[in-house]
Amino acid sequence: MKKFKKVVDERQELELYKIEHVCFWILFWLLLGSIIVQSMILNAPFSQWGFEWSIFMVGCIGVIVGCYKKGQWDFYSKPTTKNYLIYSLIGSAAFAIIYAITMYMNNPYFKDNLLALGALTAFIFAMLFALIFAALFITGTLVKKRQKKLEDEFTDDDSE
Repeated sequence: MKKFKKVVDERQELELYKIEHVCFWILFWLLLGSIIVQSMILNAPFSQWGFEWSIFMVGCIGVIVGCYKKGQWDFYSKPTTKNYLIYSLIGSAAFAIIYAITMYMNNPYFKDNLLALGALTAFIFAMLFALIFAALFITGTLVKKRQKKLEDEFTDDDSE
């Protein structure tokens, strides 16, 4: 297979990577929003938004695997328990609020029974918090181990 010759220098390449990074995350969040709107607000069947969900999951898994292989966590934080808690709170609260609004709009039972809606939302929040925290803890632990392994390999190569 013939390789293409690069016509950009290192600075231009870095700028292109930054553009791709921003565009990827815009695409990521818009796709997530589209899935939420179609599935929860519009009550569309899975067959209508399932392909988008599949593409979204491929992107999620690709980022997780790629970050693990390179021993990277995030641009703005490190894998710590404090960050797992913060991210878990934000993620579970955001989804619980969306879920509560959706259930209130689409289910007449919850319009008349706000206590039941609050209890269900609290339960959803608690379950999601636990799942997100566990996922972050596991991936954070794996990334820390990978960082250590890569650091040891790099250090061993230099000492020879």
